[in-house]
Amino acid sequence: MVSTAQSRGSTAVSQEQPGGHYGPAGRRFLLVVYGLVVLGIIFVFSSSFPRAGRPLPYHGDPYWFFKTQLKYAGIGLVAMIIISLLPLKTIKRFACLAFLVGLILMAWAAIWGRSVGDARCWIWGMQPSEFARIAYVAVVATLLAQGPINRKNTYRVVLPLILATVLMLVVLMKQHDQGMALLVVLLALTLAYVGGARLRYLVPVGVAMLAAAFVYCSTKPYIVARVEAWLNPLDHIRGAGNHILHMLVAIARGGPFGMGLGMSPDKWKGLPVPHTDSIYCVIASELGLWGAVGLLVVIVMVAVLAFKIARGSNTRLGYFLAAGIGISLTLQALVNIAVATAVVPPTGLTLPFISAGGSSLVSSLIGAGLVLAVARHNQEQAGRR
Repeated sequence: MVSTAQSRGSTAVSQEQPGGHYGPAGRRFLLVVYGLVVLGIIFVFSSSFPRAGRPLPYHGDPYWFFKTQLKYAGIGLVAMIIISLLPLKTIKRFACLAFLVGLILMAWAAIWGRSVGDARCWIWGMQPSEFARIAYVAVVATLLAQGPINRKNTYRVVLPLILATVLMLVVLMKQHDQGMALLVVLLALTLAYVGGARLRYLVPVGVAMLAAAFVYCSTKPYIVARVEAWLNPLDHIRGAGNHILHMLVAIARGGPFGMGLGMSPDKWKGLPVPHTDSIYCVIASELGLWGAVGLLVVIVMVAVLAFKIARGSNTRLGYFLAAGIGISLTLQALVNIAVATAVVPPTGLTLPFISAGGSSLVSSLIGAGLVLAVARHNQEQAGRR
C-alpha cells in the first residue's frame, strides 16, 4: 500500500514545477493552516467577549481571550516554522524522548494537576496530553517506517505500537480524559490500517476495545450521567441536557446564512464554554449553514493536503508522519463537531487551530510543522532529481 502511494506521489512531484520552500502541496497546506488560525482568532474573540467582559476573573477585559489566543498563535507559528526546518532523521531521533516526556507530564498532571470538569489533565497552565498526542503520532510513524504490520514485524513494530498505545490510554484513564482516549483509540486503529493491518484483525480488536470501553464507562457514574443526558436531554434540562440543547439551538439560529459576526445570543448565557468546546456552534450561528459546512470542508482539506504531502514522500517515515498528523488533526476536529451537533456525547476535545487554549493551538501548529518538514524534505528530494 505504502509503496504504491509513494510511487504515485513521486510521479506527482516530478510532474510539478519546483517552487517554494515546501513545494506546491506544502504551500497550500500552510495557507490552509494560516487561514484556520486567523479564523480561530476572530471567533475566539467573538465567542469570548461576553465572558471576558465580566468583572471576575478577567478584570472586565473583553479582549483577554483574544490577546491570549494571539500570543499563543505567535508562539505556535514560530514553533511550526522551526520544526518544519528539522531533518526527518532528527524528528525520528527525538520522537521517543518527546513521547516519554509527555507521558511523565501527563502522569504528573493526573496526580497533582488541576481538574477541569471531571478530568485532571492540567499542569503549569498547559494540557500535556495535547503535546503527547503529537509525539505519539511521531512514535507510531517511526515504528511503521520499519515495515508493515504483519507477523514478520511482530516484535519490531506490532508489540511496540501496542505498548505505546496502552501506555497512552492508561495515563489518560488515570486523568479521566475519556475524550482524548477515544481520539487515541481511533487514531491507533486508523494508523494501523494505513500501516498494513488487515481489517479481519482490526475489526475484532475494535469490537473488543468498544466492549472494554462500555464496561469501563458503566462503572463511572459521571460518564453514565453524561451519556443519559445526551440520549435524553429533555429529561436532564437542569443539567448536562441543557447544554446539549443550547448547542443545537445555537446552530439552528444560524439558518442558511447566519446571524452575522458577533450576533449569536447563545454565547451570553447557556452555551457551554463557547470559546473552546462549543466554538463550532458559535460559528454555525453567526456564519450559518454554509459557513459551518465551509469550515468542515477546509478541515477535510487539511487531511487531503497532508495525504498529498505523504504520497510525495520517498521515505516510509515521511509518509506515515504526514499522514498520521493529518489523520490526528482531522479526527479531533470531526469528534468536536460531532459533539457540537449532538451526534456523540460530550468529550471535551477542542477544535484544532480554532478553539481557545494555548495547549490546543500550539500542539496543532507543532503537528502542522511536522507535515511541513515532510513537505520540505520532498521538495529537496525533487530538486536533486
